[in-house]
Amino acid sequence: MVRRMQQTAVHNNAVVLSELPVERSEASGVLSMLESEPLYMEFLMSPVIFYRKKETVEKKISTAAGLSKAMTDFLLVMIKNHNERFIPDILREYLRIEDEKAGILTAELYYVDESDLEADKKKARASLEKLFQNARFNFVAKQDKALIGGYLVRCKNYEIDRSYKGQLRQLQNKLYGR
Repeated sequence: MVRRMQQTAVHNNAVVLSELPVERSEASGVLSMLESEPLYMEFLMSPVIFYRKKETVEKKISTAAGLSKAMTDFLLVMIKNHNERFIPDILREYLRIEDEKAGILTAELYYVDESDLEADKKKARASLEKLFQNARFNFVAKQDKALIGGYLVRCKNYEIDRSYKGQLRQLQNKLYGR
């Protein structure tokens, strides 16, 4: 329940960010900075550093990085409301929303063998194109040896399971009448 509330809060904040005059490249740059500089995130999340100090430092960092007033203000609101830990997730969700507006959908592709990845991606793309006409796909590939073989792809609320594990599960359900 708590996790679902957090996901909703992350999504809602990303929607707000997408309505501000913030460039995709700017949000991507902030996300890269947060991911590549663990001390920055550690500073933001520190419970012993007061908001005013964080605000002062964040303004200096934003100025040095050339961030827009809208992005700087958004980050300051997140810090003021003690939501620093959600900033990377909000930025990722914002990028997903912006991609979706541009007709680019993110698809998670779970595969077994690295040597089959390109072929699996091609098959998954063909299946997804039947569901989502005129969309382009950005694949996030994740290895999952538990699939035994084949692949599984998730995009939006759809799942296409072409894995051996999935086929065995379907066979088991047929045999036992589930």
